[in-house]
Amino acid sequence: MVDLKLSAAGGKPPLGGWLPPVRLTDRQAAVLNAVADELIPGGAGFPPPSEVDVLSFITRYVTPAGQDAKWFPFLGEDDFKARLDKLGDGFLQATSAERVTVLTGLERDEPDFFGHMRDVVYYAYYSRPAVVHMMNRTLRAGQDYRLSPQPYGYTDVMDDWDDELLARVRGSYRRTAEVRRVELPAHLREASS
Repeated sequence: MVDLKLSAAGGKPPLGGWLPPVRLTDRQAAVLNAVADELIPGGAGFPPPSEVDVLSFITRYVTPAGQDAKWFPFLGEDDFKARLDKLGDGFLQATSAERVTVLTGLERDEPDFFGHMRDVVYYAYYSRPAVVHMMNRTLRAGQDYRLSPQPYGYTDVMDDWDDELLARVRGSYRRTAEVRRVELPAHLREASS
């Protein structure tokens, strides 16, 4: 078995997440499940995130202590756990409306952290087989969505190309000499160093 912690030291993110995954306390796990359930409430046949084990996905992608959180989801273990602890029992005992208010404040006051947490919850949720199954059954656009595109691809429900439309579309071209540098946001500069 390959030790993914060691293989990640070579400058590449660990394929499939970190092994072993980050361990959460029961309370931290309950808080994270509650956060996920507010971000993606179940309904119309779709299960809430806490019922499809989003935690097993998330804990593989939170960067373990001692490593730089320079890959998706850009969440380090110590900081992530501290933030879950800060939400704590108050968040667990709150009503759904109160939880949404707390999360709205977190989104406003700490947009980077909130965005990273939201993104990993979304990725985790839509990677779960029960969710993919519901997408296949209930959403026209999700009929060909699979847990893995191989070996079938996504050709089952794709419409044919509109050759007439493509013939009318004109692309753009910029000469290399006209290309200008853009300033990267701080979190992307840190991730690339």
